Amino acid sequence: MEQLKVKKKDTIILNVIIYLFLSFFFLYIQHAYRHHISPFSFVYLRKGLELFWYVALTLIVSGWMIWKHHRFSIMMYRLSMFIVGFKVIEGLFIEFNKIIVIAMFFFVTFSYFLYQLLNYYLSLASINPNYSKDDLFEPLLKKISCTVSGEGFSAQGHLSNWDSEGCFIKLDTPQELPQFVKVQVFFADREFFQDGEVVASTLDFNGVGIKFERTVKDLSVFNWSEFMQIVQELGFQPERLR
Repeated sequence: MEQLKVKKKDTIILNVIIYLFLSFFFLYIQHAYRHHISPFSFVYLRKGLELFWYVALTLIVSGWMIWKHHRFSIMMYRLSMFIVGFKVIEGLFIEFNKIIVIAMFFFVTFSYFLYQLLNYYLSLASINPNYSKDDLFEPLLKKISCTVSGEGFSAQGHLSNWDSEGCFIKLDTPQELPQFVKVQVFFADREFFQDGEVVASTLDFNGVGIKFERTVKDLSVFNWSEFMQIVQELGFQPERLR
């Protein structure tokens, strides 16, 4: 997939990065608790970093990849949570403690909950082009034409990915678009209109991800929800474009 420049990051990204930091703090605290050492001691803090430097490094790399919306960020999140969980469980085999077991339960629960949210967010069409510049042939073998317009500009392109919340468009001519745009999609001899916000773009400005605003259905025009209804009834999926 194309590496993207995400212009508007969702709050789940910041929350996950904060949680990565807290997960190291959890590992640090439970280790201090088992050894009856004050976690606020600078001597122990330095020793803790020496003991768990590889965990800290993994969490930092994971946080950086998640912030950049890297294609392997979800895998790094799973790896980070596995390493932290493994080190805590390893300590329980050395010395069993009910309080740490309860804390571990909440850690696993919150980790899984955030994983589901992060996985859902990273699967949104607005940040997934569904094509790559390294494709051997034309990335989109079947094309759904659309127009992206705004104040004083208009750009032609084709849908490459979509869902109920947004879409990704491969532009015919690379260009940087303003934040707010109107998308006009041509499908099944109909035109569908929807206002949206540009939240991501490819590094070469050849494609843009657009998140749509929630609008009330207007009987005078077809909007994005009606487009989604038609493609779902036809069983048409973004994968069929390739």
